[in-house]
Amino acid sequence: MKFRTLALLLLVTLVQPLWTQAAQEPAKVTGDSASLTTRLALRDLWVEHIFWTRNYAFANQQHQKKEAAAAATEVVANAKSIANSIAPLYGQPAADQLLELLAGHWSAVKHYSDASVAKDADGKKAAVNDMTRNAQGIAKFLSSANPNLPEDALVSMLGAHGGHHVAQMDALAKGDFVGEAKNWAAMRQHMQVLADTLTAALVKQFPDKF
Repeated sequence: MKFRTLALLLLVTLVQPLWTQAAQEPAKVTGDSASLTTRLALRDLWVEHIFWTRNYAFANQQHQKKEAAAAATEVVANAKSIANSIAPLYGQPAADQLLELLAGHWSAVKHYSDASVAKDADGKKAAVNDMTRNAQGIAKFLSSANPNLPEDALVSMLGAHGGHHVAQMDALAKGDFVGEAKNWAAMRQHMQVLADTLTAALVKQFPDKF
């Protein structure tokens, strides 16, 4: 089972839970397993986001254009998967709006990486400002869609996510791979917390779906 197809997981009645995946034994989704499957799927999608953005930043820093381009393509594909995951619950127009916001996040992250390679301090500052405004936009969108997601809490959470991107790219620029590894551990854990927060809010808002 491929976790990035979350949109399908929310529509079907038979899935293959993670714990039976190796045995390839389909199981009927009940309330608990549906919410668990959704949580794991969202974790996978958001960790994939930081995986490919990290690949872009590293390749960009090493002037590996082909590798950077391939990673950028995957970042965009992942953003589409994240956005489309909400379509079954909120509709395609909402998914399209989320994709536009995620595109803004990626644009700011990419801008920071490019400015870092060019040693452009003003560009890096502008990118951070864009990341901050975009985080506020995403928080507003999610909180308006789901009353169980307080906007202020989301702004803090997404702001911390942007901070992880910045710290990661700064460490890569300095060749501080030990520091970057520590940042990655915190970054990955933070993405899991974000995914779990979103899942809990969805389960609370749509109990009949879970």
